[in-house]
Amino acid sequence: MFDEEEPKKAKPIDLDDLSVEEIEKMIQGHQEEIKMLSALLEKKKEKLKLADNFFKKN
Repeated sequence: MFDEEEPKKAKPIDLDDLSVEEIEKMIQGHQEEIKMLSALLEKKKEKLKLADNFFKKN
């Protein structure tokens, strides 16, 4: 009926099959993602704090 296909689910990674180098690359990628998300979280917290202060004064 519809031409759209359902998104394929990613197969779980068998961690036992990964090499030391692959694991190190995964860790590095996750650490970079954590840094990016932490920065985003701080920006959002600052925006919420500014909005909260704005509405408290009015």
